[in-house]
Amino acid sequence: MKKLQPVRGTRDVLEEEFKDFQAHLMLWNTLTMHYGFNMVDTPILEDSEVFKKTLGVTSDIIKKETYTFKDRSNNEITLRPEGTAPIIRFFINNKLQKSLPQKFSYVGPMFRYDRPQKGRFRQFNQFGVEVIGEKDIAADIELIYFARDFVNKVGISDKSFKIYVNSLGDEVSRKKYTLEIQNFFQDHKRKLTSESLERLKKNPLRILDTKNNEEKKLLIKAPKLKDFLSTESSDIFEEFKEGCKQLNVPIVLNDNLVRGLDYYNNICYEFVSNDIGAQDSFLAGGRYDGLIKKMGGPDYPGCGLAVGVERLMMLSRTSNEIENFKKFTAADSYVAIAVGKENKIKAIEIISKIREKITSSSKLASVDFICRDNLSKGLRYASEKKAAFAIIIGQEEILNKEVTIKNLQKRTQKKVKSNNIAEIFNEIEDRY
Repeated sequence: MKKLQPVRGTRDVLEEEFKDFQAHLMLWNTLTMHYGFNMVDTPILEDSEVFKKTLGVTSDIIKKETYTFKDRSNNEITLRPEGTAPIIRFFINNKLQKSLPQKFSYVGPMFRYDRPQKGRFRQFNQFGVEVIGEKDIAADIELIYFARDFVNKVGISDKSFKIYVNSLGDEVSRKKYTLEIQNFFQDHKRKLTSESLERLKKNPLRILDTKNNEEKKLLIKAPKLKDFLSTESSDIFEEFKEGCKQLNVPIVLNDNLVRGLDYYNNICYEFVSNDIGAQDSFLAGGRYDGLIKKMGGPDYPGCGLAVGVERLMMLSRTSNEIENFKKFTAADSYVAIAVGKENKIKAIEIISKIREKITSSSKLASVDFICRDNLSKGLRYASEKKAAFAIIIGQEEILNKEVTIKNLQKRTQKKVKSNNIAEIFNEIEDRY
């Protein structure tokens, strides 16, 4: 029989890593709230047109990486590969333009048919924020400041990554540059891969994103986009760079930086580290004016960023903020043991009242219930689960209308009347 395994490129997340993820998520939610973002959620499934209209036909995502299929009604559906396009669709559908700007935060799984490797999975998680309806470049400056703030708070120091920035210019700038880059590579066609030859026809800017070493050498001599920026785009980029300087955000100019998604313009940036295998980004963002109109909505500007959570967690180190949030995810663990099958119903009744008391107190705690034929087996289970207390309910306890509370760390125990739930709870709380 075939051994059942997770689908290639996906993985199971065990308890300790999930707690770590929760701590990062709680920090993200707290920080985005402090910055004025509102959490929203969009479906994992979207109409394929949401991405075909936005990501670009030459993007690797559309060409090679989307999970796209027909449903039973013959609709073409795509598992979302990124978060911005669904948020824009959400903004348009719900007619949220009455109060601008809108600042959204989102969290969730994304799906790309990518080569599985260190820090890369075919199902992965992203944290993201979007600012819709704000044309002033102050929004981009605050976003990159927020990103650096978050990254530092998870324990990633400025020394361990670089923030590459570039300007992709406006439409006029890119049209001028496109002609120049096409003319330049006409003389070097024999050195280009088939993929770059296709990009040269459909979207020459994508050649700047090549991973081919020979093509990278050509790019050193190639025309630079910065030399073709319009006055407006140049002024925007200068204001962005100056804002980062004044806020001590350590940016590095990278003339060849382009985003893998075609909807970006003017500002773009990536947080890049060498500590996740090959040099790779773990956070990226930029401005996407025109995207909302392209998707059938009103012509509002926008900008945003997204964090690859798995890559982020590979880089993050112990920080006060993460450790504090881990305390919230570390529930006190109690094991309630019904000794003897004949006592299990009565035990469940008692334990349910203890759980209600815990809920009303807003205390973070778990009460695990088991039934064993003898106490030693129950205590062994409690020890394996690293429980703080065992709540024992056997025949003697039932007859005397009591429960025995055993402190598993101090190896002491005490009997309490079972109808006095407050006293039971207090005994556990006091850790006598």
